[in-house]
Amino acid sequence: MTTIPAFRLDGLEILVVDDDPTACLLNERILTRHGASVQTAGSGAEALKLFAEHHHPLVITDICMPGMNGIELVTNLRQQDSNVQIIAATATYETELLISAIQLGFNDYIIKPVENEKLLWAVKRGLDAVMARRELEEEQIKFQTVVESMGEGITIKDLDFRILHQNRAMTEKFGNLIGSFCYQIFGLNEPCNNCPTIRSMKDGQHHSSCRDYQRDGVTYHIESTSSLIRDSRGTVTGSVEIIRDISERIKNEQTIRDMAFHDPLTGLANRRLFEDRLQQTIAKSRRYGMKFGLLFLDLDHFKEVNDTFGHEAGDLVLIEAGERIKTCCKRDLDTIGRQGGDEFCIIITDCGGREQLGAIAEMLLKQFARPFKLADSMVAVTTSIGISIFPDNGQVMKELQIAADRAMYAAKKSGRNAYRFWELPAEPGGAVT
Repeated sequence: MTTIPAFRLDGLEILVVDDDPTACLLNERILTRHGASVQTAGSGAEALKLFAEHHHPLVITDICMPGMNGIELVTNLRQQDSNVQIIAATATYETELLISAIQLGFNDYIIKPVENEKLLWAVKRGLDAVMARRELEEEQIKFQTVVESMGEGITIKDLDFRILHQNRAMTEKFGNLIGSFCYQIFGLNEPCNNCPTIRSMKDGQHHSSCRDYQRDGVTYHIESTSSLIRDSRGTVTGSVEIIRDISERIKNEQTIRDMAFHDPLTGLANRRLFEDRLQQTIAKSRRYGMKFGLLFLDLDHFKEVNDTFGHEAGDLVLIEAGERIKTCCKRDLDTIGRQGGDEFCIIITDCGGREQLGAIAEMLLKQFARPFKLADSMVAVTTSIGISIFPDNGQVMKELQIAADRAMYAAKKSGRNAYRFWELPAEPGGAVT
């Protein structure tokens, strides 16, 4: 057994309660000699008053006292602080009384007359419990600080999916949902499809899922990750779910995709995306025996716009040109792209033949017949259009592109502001080879 001098109680505040002044004095001397700070009370009422002022973490009290006995005192002390360590001092060895004392709220007991070593051992056990609780409280404070400072929403749920706790970020995003079922966040009456918590309960692993959340007319993209909570015996008692708003990430990913596949100036498909769509259209048309048209457009005298009004004005013309082309090709199946510079291209899928393509080309010419407004000037910028048809003018992408490009230059050679089909006889408004 450890010797008495090894016990140090430095900084421990103790309240000793006994109606015998001598007992109080002896206990005080022993405990202060080992570093404790001791206050004494001669009655339960006095003890309650001192405890209310100082909140001693450890109390030693006699059980048999006149007026308020130790049993009544411990009941009152527990109402003020459920964590206080209380040691009973009794002159009886009766086992049932000692068991009752423990059941009524005492943490430990010592037998009178009190032996120094046994007193110190009881106090040492109480001190260990106090320190363990303080360490636990400090860890809880640290944990709470971390949880509350996180940008992600955190919920702790019971086995019925009811929210028992949520952090600040969760409250700011969804409001106070404590007591509600987690799936009510999404306006549901039962757990969500692909619920990560249900999946975690099935295999004990971490699981994540993504869902959409509507609030005030705004759609948020939510990613949630669920993990199980177990007690000291390994029994699952609930789950913790971390909820992240990934709307900005989704937006950034979409921006990256747009940058990779769309022209940054006009928002139309860039060369990479357009050629991919063209390959898909060739494969589909070949499979189902359909025709489609490929149109190449080049703005007439566009270099003069840049030279006269500057490149910013030229960009405005290109943006407006893209919008005018859209008005003539409104089907979702059609694809409009900008090849670069002042060149645009269009895929007209499942076209009936030259008549439909010619009608679209006429609409395009009509759109570009309207002058463009630049600063205080109205500038005429027409377009020349070349058209090739699958499979008449080619079976593969390169053949169709060459045919449309040559037809476009034939339109320019004819005087511009015109359209031409490839490999057709010349006719008014028509094409030449």
